[in-house]
Amino acid sequence: MKKDIDDIIRKDVSDPRIGFFTVTYVHVSKDLRNSTVGISIMGNKQKKESSFAAIKNASGYIYHKLSQKSLLKHTPTIDFKYDEMPEFRVEEILKEIKEENDKRPEGQD
Repeated sequence: MKKDIDDIIRKDVSDPRIGFFTVTYVHVSKDLRNSTVGISIMGNKQKKESSFAAIKNASGYIYHKLSQKSLLKHTPTIDFKYDEMPEFRVEEILKEIKEENDKRPEGQD
């Protein structure tokens, strides 16, 4: 299901607001009726918010496409959750390091 959702967003959802993202997890309830899907997005705060909003806005379409691919009798509902993966913070950490280095007097390491 994780790969299917990822493929649907990448190949079938044509919203230009969606940037670089990863489906980090899919948790399905025991009765197979509901699922929670973790999404991590790379970029600045505005890009993350915009991409996540676009994915959430397309959730009905994603559900429809998933139901066409699914072998289950009932396709679980999809609840997208933003997942802040530490690995995706690399860009932010590098920016913080640069800012700290820029504040240091020259010749001081």
